Amino acid sequence: MFLSKFKKFKQFSLVTATLILMAGFLSGCAYLGQAEQGEQDPEVLRLALIPAEDIVEMMENFEPARQYLESELGIEIEMFKAIDYTAVIEAMRAEKIELAFFGPFSYVLAAERANARAIVAGGDADGNLAVYHSIMIAHKDSNIKSIDDVKACAGELAISFVDPASTSGYLIPYGFMESIGLSPDEAFREVVFAGGHDASILAVSARKVDFGATWEGPYQTAIEEGLITAEDVPVIWKSEPIPRSPLAVRGDLSESLINRIQQAFLDMPEKAPDAFQQWEGRWEGNESYVPVSDADYEFIREVAEGLGKI
Repeated sequence: MFLSKFKKFKQFSLVTATLILMAGFLSGCAYLGQAEQGEQDPEVLRLALIPAEDIVEMMENFEPARQYLESELGIEIEMFKAIDYTAVIEAMRAEKIELAFFGPFSYVLAAERANARAIVAGGDADGNLAVYHSIMIAHKDSNIKSIDDVKACAGELAISFVDPASTSGYLIPYGFMESIGLSPDEAFREVVFAGGHDASILAVSARKVDFGATWEGPYQTAIEEGLITAEDVPVIWKSEPIPRSPLAVRGDLSESLINRIQQAFLDMPEKAPDAFQQWEGRWEGNESYVPVSDADYEFIREVAEGLGKI
């Protein structure tokens, strides 16, 4: 905004009247600008969790973090229940949610389809973006001890993936098998989508499939909870590092609100350590939140494009 030069007036009353009118106009413009900015910010922020595990348990784990965010932002945080990754993406596209925890691949899809914008992800003790790994597991009675065994018996085997939009439960292991000449859509007797990482693990444990894909976090949790043992359900393959899953916001939120949300998450390990520990800290390697952007997930986008998944 700029002001034009004024000529001097001989009568004081005219100067006074002009200044009063200008002051009213400027304050009115400021008021309207604030109103327009405020109208962009919702009264309730609806947040979806990746349905990678039992959704009820996930919501319980996130509850202390939800309360912290409400207090920090001064905005009600409402949880959105989703049945799968695609449902979260579609909910953001339809403006049913403002925030979501995505997997790296589902985030890339959401950025493409739903104007999603990554802002934070789990960080390591040095403040770097943390990583995790996709794994493939098999039951000990399946006689599958390695990927060589998978190649030798491919046509006889059933495999469990997590979800078509899962990174570690589909995209990365799918790409690996393509790279060794095993197209999952053609090579195996049956391909099953379990719907969640825990479900994929249990499908292998119950011998409903011969082997399956997941990521190391839920696998370790299943061992700790006594659901499986590493001897009964061994790991037969482990991927290269994958960048941690991001929290993303809908891109049409105001920049000021996005910055506040990002800062609230960055501050959580210090301001609400118990809440952070119950949600993010339970996974090995997650010691903090760090800022992220779309560029941090370009590798995932390239893999997906190379496989024709985008």
